[in-house]
This record gives sequence, structure tokens and C-alpha cells, in this order.
Amino acid sequence: MKVAIVTDLEGTAGVVDFETQTYPGARYFEQAKFLATEEVNAACEGAFKSGADKILVIDGHGPGGLVPEKIHRKAFIFHGRPVSRYWLMEQSWDALFLLGHHAMNGTEKGNLNHTYSSRSVVNMWLNGEKIGEIGINIYLAGWFGIPTILVTGDEAACQEACQYVPRIQQAIVKWGFTRTSAISLSHQAACEVIEKAAATAVKRVSEYKPAKPEGKCELLIEFLSSADAFIWQQRRDAEKISATTVRFTGKHFLEVYEKWRG
Repeated sequence: MKVAIVTDLEGTAGVVDFETQTYPGARYFEQAKFLATEEVNAACEGAFKSGADKILVIDGHGPGGLVPEKIHRKAFIFHGRPVSRYWLMEQSWDALFLLGHHAMNGTEKGNLNHTYSSRSVVNMWLNGEKIGEIGINIYLAGWFGIPTILVTGDEAACQEACQYVPRIQQAIVKWGFTRTSAISLSHQAACEVIEKAAATAVKRVSEYKPAKPEGKCELLIEFLSSADAFIWQQRRDAEKISATTVRFTGKHFLEVYEKWRG
């Protein structure tokens, strides 16, 4: 069984602040990366124990959110930039894990909530429904026939994943209080919860089906600044909706995704 793991940093237990923990050069950035790496290793351990024979860890945090030399000895890691347009989803994986994920921008009690950019994107809508990184990743995997079977992060992120995969295996490692504060499990407890959830998810893999939208798709992106939107509005495939909003349309989800990702 082959498992792909897409990681992020903001959903890690103990990581609660952008300025001091998740931005490059932040005072505790390296510590946050270490905590995330250990959570990923716990997921790998649980998956291997339940029968996974290949795991690829895909570092999904923009500037990098893992410590490569500390990754589980049996796993592979895809890191650095640029990355594959599809995050290597096209390589026939049996299941996807979303590790250390966060809720979309504006989510009440969503610790470190944002939608792709914590500094420039206000909202995204797919076919009229708000969507964030969790939904996009689940749908992208689904397009390539991959079920998403595990999500880890704060309670709000896990609830968001349930909108797309109702019975997805969850590992809640913190509970958001505000956008930049939360109650976290201890690091050790978080790793234990994740290892157990990963093992259970792999055992349940046959219960899951790939999730993806059908038919024509429309993606709207609202930016905080008209300057940010202007850059996107110059692209051939983008349609200007307002000074701060652009739209991408296509025959199906993947076509819209390709136009957006360029």
C-alpha cells in the first residue's frame, strides 16, 4: 500500500502564531518545524505498522515546514520549491494523509486559519461554496482516484475535512481559541494520537472513496488588496470580477485547478 502525506505547519500541536513560529526567520520557526516533523513521523509509524509499504512525505508549507534529516527512516520526502503542479498526486497513491492542516480563513476558533496566503487572500469559493486548502487537496487527490483518509490539526480543521469526507479519520491535536492562540496537547500526546489515528486509517482504507466535484467548475478568489488582485487579473485565464476578485472557470475541477495554479 502506497501512502502520500501532504504536510503543513500551522496545524501542529504547540504551533499557534504566524510571526514567531510559521514565517521564515521567525524566532521559533526551526522548533515549529521539528514539532511538525515528529508528528509526521508518528503518522508514518502508525501507517507502516498497519501495512503501508511506501510513504512519500510532501512538504506542503510554502517556505518548508519539515526537518529533512529527521524524517522517518523508511519514508521518502519531497521538499524544496518549485513543486509539481499536482503535488505528485498523479503517481497512483492508494491513500492521502493531510498532516498539520489548518482551517480556511475566517473560521471561528480556527487557529492560524487562512486560505493559501495568510497575508493576501480573504476567501476562495468553488461553485459558490467557501473552500480552503483542505478541500482543494481532497478534491485534487480525488481527481486522481486517491481517497483522503486522515486529517490532523486543530478541531476546526478536522471539522472542515468532514465536509468533504464525512467519516474521515481525525487526529485533533489542539483546539483554537483565537486565530493566534489555542489549547494544545503535549507534543508526546499529540504524536501518540496521530500514530494511533494513522494506523486506524490505513486499516479502514477500503471504506473510503475519492471525493471530487462533478461537472463545470468556477473558482472565485477574493484578495485583501486590489494590488494583489491586479497581478492575477493580468493572467490570460483569469476574469476580473471586481477590484479585489478574480474568477477561473472550466469544464471540470482539474481544468480550473490548472488555470489557477498556472
